[in-house]
Amino acid sequence: MPRIGFTSIAMRDAPWIDSLKAAVAHHFDAFELCCRYPDIDPEQMTEETISEVREIMERSGIEFCLHAPFFELNIAALCPAIREASVRSAKKTVDFGERLGAAVMVLHNGRYVLFGRAGATRFNDDGMRMYWNNNIESVKAITDYAGDRGVTVCLENIGFESASIDGSFEDMLEIREKVGPALQFTLDMGHARLSEGAEKGIDLMGDSIRHIHLTDNFGKTDDHLPLGEGDYDYSTFAEFLRSFPHVITLEALRKGTSPEPLVRARQKLLGLLGRV
Repeated sequence: MPRIGFTSIAMRDAPWIDSLKAAVAHHFDAFELCCRYPDIDPEQMTEETISEVREIMERSGIEFCLHAPFFELNIAALCPAIREASVRSAKKTVDFGERLGAAVMVLHNGRYVLFGRAGATRFNDDGMRMYWNNNIESVKAITDYAGDRGVTVCLENIGFESASIDGSFEDMLEIREKVGPALQFTLDMGHARLSEGAEKGIDLMGDSIRHIHLTDNFGKTDDHLPLGEGDYDYSTFAEFLRSFPHVITLEALRKGTSPEPLVRARQKLLGLLGRV
């Protein structure tokens, strides 16, 4: 059975440590900290905060996961300074995760910024091919760095966005083939619904799925709604989710300071899993 995780962005207007405390108070199995500048900077964590978080984790036994920063960053950038800063940010997040015993760090691929001619792809356009190659180099550097520190990098599918390096699940598999088997995947099922479908992602990525983001939407945009507030029918994935042995993070983006939307979403998931 999976462990059910609480995301920090579900209480977007609260200090992130309050989100962690809410996850513990409501008996979630895991907590995923989404690092978003300027509010949550992995390089600016005080020793006091780290000690407090360690104490909470030791007392509760909750599992700690991380999501590397991605706003304003691009690990595939043609500009070396931007690319290097983006890789450095991910590595600093790994360092923070190592101190807290994080098992996984979710990572986004980079983006194509300067598109070529109409119909251009990485196969027929030199510029797009440079983005692709830069992305693979960066993902490998981050994955190797994390592996040396006991953190597993889980690459998240963002294929519904036209600028994302991973335009398909086949792209995700090719990236892993180039980087190596240490790289695992986060299957974002809401993203998958907006692109090729979660069925295809499950079929192709299989046992390399180490982490799941579960969110709801209406099939048109990435709404990041709590489970049960959209119209995504997850019933066809019940057996897959029930047998998943790792963390399923309920990744809902909500304004406010209340944990209740995720508490309700967990009830929906537990019903789907047959645990209520």
